[in-house]
Amino acid sequence: MIVTALLAIPFAIVWMILTATLSVGSFLVGFLVGFAILFSLKLNTIHVNGRRLPSQLLAFVVYSVTLARDIWICSVDVAKRVLNPAMPMNPGIIAVRTQDPDEGDFTAAFSAHGITITPGELVVDFDGSHTMFVHCLDVEASSQNADAAQMKRLKLLRRMIGKD
Repeated sequence: MIVTALLAIPFAIVWMILTATLSVGSFLVGFLVGFAILFSLKLNTIHVNGRRLPSQLLAFVVYSVTLARDIWICSVDVAKRVLNPAMPMNPGIIAVRTQDPDEGDFTAAFSAHGITITPGELVVDFDGSHTMFVHCLDVEASSQNADAAQMKRLKLLRRMIGKD
């Protein structure tokens, strides 16, 4: 229950940012909505430990900044491709390993979210819970860095949930 309450705080902050309302009431609404969502998900895969909390928060910040950077870079790339028809578009599907067999679906789901939210790439299918298939606008460019990006994403996600 305490873990759920701690994890609801970022929900409250995001709620205040999205509603552009800086007030205690707005924080409480975001907190309660976040708490209800997290409570209904029954997250038992996240382990919060006082000693690990700074590392987990740092991993969350690094993951968020990396994701924001990837979204920005890919958005510019997709915009260039749309505005300049001469730029090559080589669409295709690549297979990306999601996780180790002993991990739960939590890391696979958040990893897929990190890929799907990035413009130009979309997770279209899973083979079990260990491989996901990603549709890319430029399959050659995406396949060159997909595995390295996935390993970095998984490392940060594992640290965030306290499994490193």
